Amino acid sequence: MHEDFAERIRVKVNAPHLLEQYLRKKGFIPFRREKTSTLVDFIPSLKKEAQLTQPGKFILFIGGGVCDVYQPAEAQVKMTRKLLQIAYDYQFPVSILTKNRLVLRDLDLLKKISEDSHACCSFTITLADEKIQSIFEPKASTTQERFEAIKTLRKEGIHSGVYFYPVLPFIGDTNKNMQSIYEKVQKAGAEFVYCWGLTLKPGRNKEEFLQTVKRYFPSLLSKYQKLYGNNNKYGNVDSNQFKKMGLVYPEVKGHKLGYEYGLPYTAERYIPEGRITMNLQVSEVLIKIAYIKGCLLQHSQSDVRPLYQASRFLESYQKDISELTPKERETLPITKEVYPYVLEIINEKKSSYLEKLEEKAYKAVSDQLVMK
Repeated sequence: MHEDFAERIRVKVNAPHLLEQYLRKKGFIPFRREKTSTLVDFIPSLKKEAQLTQPGKFILFIGGGVCDVYQPAEAQVKMTRKLLQIAYDYQFPVSILTKNRLVLRDLDLLKKISEDSHACCSFTITLADEKIQSIFEPKASTTQERFEAIKTLRKEGIHSGVYFYPVLPFIGDTNKNMQSIYEKVQKAGAEFVYCWGLTLKPGRNKEEFLQTVKRYFPSLLSKYQKLYGNNNKYGNVDSNQFKKMGLVYPEVKGHKLGYEYGLPYTAERYIPEGRITMNLQVSEVLIKIAYIKGCLLQHSQSDVRPLYQASRFLESYQKDISELTPKERETLPITKEVYPYVLEIINEKKSSYLEKLEEKAYKAVSDQLVMK
């Protein structure tokens, strides 16, 4: 990465071309366009058949792991808008993650996509104090601007929520900050909150972050150096130091607050056309059970792993599990411990077990926080 990456942006000008090329190769057709550049343009009677024979769709995530798709440069290059236009042309659902209110410029497209299939627009929001927020995100929209954007999106019927991570130790994980964020999330009408901690992978990103801490929060520098002194390749904290410092994982506090404010800890899952609804619904519930057991109730890996394995299997399984005979289901790679959860969802169209588990986790994390 070039040295002045915070000032100079390299635009992937061929991204729209590559996306369209990818969708074409998969067999999708831009039916929303007047001209599709296929035989349908010359033989209109083929349109209905072509629509029915398209592959199962999926959600296009328009975001960047290390680069916001609505950073200041987007106002000029309009790359994200071009990608959204392609998504609409091909009738694909989309999901966006950003820190900038510039997304509202594309509200017209998001509304059309939402009406056509599904659009979800999430905002990373981690700090209620605007002064502190500007230290770590000097060129992003303010916290208040992001919440106002969520209000606008929700008024237009667009699914929208908050990614409350990375939660900064000693800064963002305070009771005051976390309580304030969840209150603002609820008032803004956001529909979910993801909550997770900070990872600092060894390298330039970690070094620059610690320099920021040294400059603005000098009293915390030694704590950060101890907390991330293990140089874990994934950037995870040193668990021994974490315990010594008496810290609580943000997802623990987040589950308690989310439960009390009635805010789900995940976005609503949209199932695109052409996919097997029951399989994906079961898969989603299994993932949630695994998360609650593994991250909040501290169950062993041997208890959690089969849930993840069954979930992954169902994501790509090509037969509707609800239409199989009991004997056929028994041959699937789903353990006997997991099977009852699957059966309940198929028969009841919901999981009372998950609901009870979420309540159990709430009581457990509440007790944990009282002891702290």
